[in-house]
Amino acid sequence: MLNKAGVVVLLAAAVTLQGCASSSTGGAGGLVTTDNFVPHTSTLQQIKGQRVGLFVRQIAPAQAPADMKGRVVLFVHGATVPSVPDFALEHGDYNWMGFLARAGFNTYSMDLSGYGGSPRPMMDDPCNVNPKQQNLIAGKPLRANCAPNHARDFNTIRDDWAEMDAVVDHLRKVNKVDRIHIIGWSAGGPRVGGYVSQNPEKIDRVMLYAPSPVIKGPIPEQPGPGFPVQLQTRDDMERLRWDPDVRCPGQIEPGVRDAVWKSIMQWDRVGESWGKDGAMRGRTATGFGWTEALSRKVVSPTLVVVGEFDRLAERRTVYEQIASQEKVFLDVACASHFMVWEKQYKVLHESSLQWLRDGHVKGVKRGEFRVEYDGRYLPAGK
Repeated sequence: MLNKAGVVVLLAAAVTLQGCASSSTGGAGGLVTTDNFVPHTSTLQQIKGQRVGLFVRQIAPAQAPADMKGRVVLFVHGATVPSVPDFALEHGDYNWMGFLARAGFNTYSMDLSGYGGSPRPMMDDPCNVNPKQQNLIAGKPLRANCAPNHARDFNTIRDDWAEMDAVVDHLRKVNKVDRIHIIGWSAGGPRVGGYVSQNPEKIDRVMLYAPSPVIKGPIPEQPGPGFPVQLQTRDDMERLRWDPDVRCPGQIEPGVRDAVWKSIMQWDRVGESWGKDGAMRGRTATGFGWTEALSRKVVSPTLVVVGEFDRLAERRTVYEQIASQEKVFLDVACASHFMVWEKQYKVLHESSLQWLRDGHVKGVKRGEFRVEYDGRYLPAGK
């Protein structure tokens, strides 16, 4: 649990880390990686009104251009994995942020509260874990099953939007631009889509990767009854969520899964100490999602990318519902929900570069493609 001392530490970090490179390749054409904490007045029910620091990683060209217009992009993670393992995985050339940074973009990824380097109030208390999952941490650290000490969900998506707005405004200010690009994966789809629909003046182009579909609504103002924390073991993630959609030869390269889980645990040292082999801690949300009415207010140019084994038809509805006049849909062969860590990750890298830099994919600003396993982009229906 993030106590008052933890908040103070984060605020100090917000002052000391901004603009300070944590690591750098240096040299011509090199990249600089900087970890920041963006100040924010929390709207979370349990720490409402407190000043906290939201973790933001930046990867940028060592020799960035003076004019950053059209070159700033923010990545927003999904419901379980924090931002660095998602978008800046240090394994081979899977680092999506690094790919765009080498193309001249100033890239950022943020951790929302409850993830990675951002505040995790209530989450260090094992009694706040889903009662049905407390057996996973029996004896380590939980001595006996217990009722939640905070018997409500962690947040609503409104809290996510408030945190995103703080980061977006910070990036606009430090880069001296009116608008930035934004990318969201999975549950990051509703976060990004809902945010864009309410703040079109702050966003240039949008990319939604495997976006969660809309909900009927209304979106609640306050978290409902429940518990703040859910767990996911490596076995849950791989055997139950990933393996059923690994259906093509070579879809996952050797060593990738080890690298992913290692990075996840590096960003959750408490979860790493829980249970037999560690557990990834995720937080709960009430009425998580965005409504159809909000989706129809998305007018920014939007690229939607979905793997063929990832509830393709259901996720495609997001593309169908948004009102953007410039929008492209990619159906990616031999790809699951975890495409970012699979052989087809290059489709994400290359299509995002074309869309954010040029405003089209393969010269198309409105239309659909099937991306074959060999990398060919075929117009839908051909």
